[in-house]
Amino acid sequence: MQQEDNTPSEYKMRFLKKYNEMVEQISPEHFDEYNKIAPKYRVFEIYKAGLLDNILSYFNTIWNFTDTDEHLNILDLMKNDHRNDSDKKWRPTGKSVEEQTRPLIVNKLKWQLKYYEKQIEFQKQQLERAVLRVEASRQKWKNLLERRESVKASVTCELNDLRKIESQIIDFEEKIVEDLQR
Repeated sequence: MQQEDNTPSEYKMRFLKKYNEMVEQISPEHFDEYNKIAPKYRVFEIYKAGLLDNILSYFNTIWNFTDTDEHLNILDLMKNDHRNDSDKKWRPTGKSVEEQTRPLIVNKLKWQLKYYEKQIEFQKQQLERAVLRVEASRQKWKNLLERRESVKASVTCELNDLRKIESQIIDFEEKIVEDLQR
């Protein structure tokens, strides 16, 4: 609804202000190349002015064509009309809105509960499978460590035996050398 003296409405002023702010936020850094080529043409200012003119012309055309002022005023009236309105209104059931919608809400909550229970059951199954895999891997790792320790112990015993044999061989060689020298 346009006012009598052709001044824009409060809503339109808010939109115009936002569009102006949007155009003002455009950074001149993007126009440095053009300013280097033709500094006397003030490319950035011309661009901003042209952009704002285009936006505002399209905005004004749409605003006037759709009678947006009237629609926004009606929306405000509708919002304000039912604010703080908690009186029970006549309904065929004789119940308030809350009483009428309560079964729907309860039904919706039951369905949500079923869905979440299924999700929890699925997550439990996934967790059980993962735990079994982890336990199997732990057992496998434990077996590998035990095998490693047993092999390590046997290799150590073999090395000790080998050193004993080497020392015996060295002793025999020394005895043979002594016997041959006599």
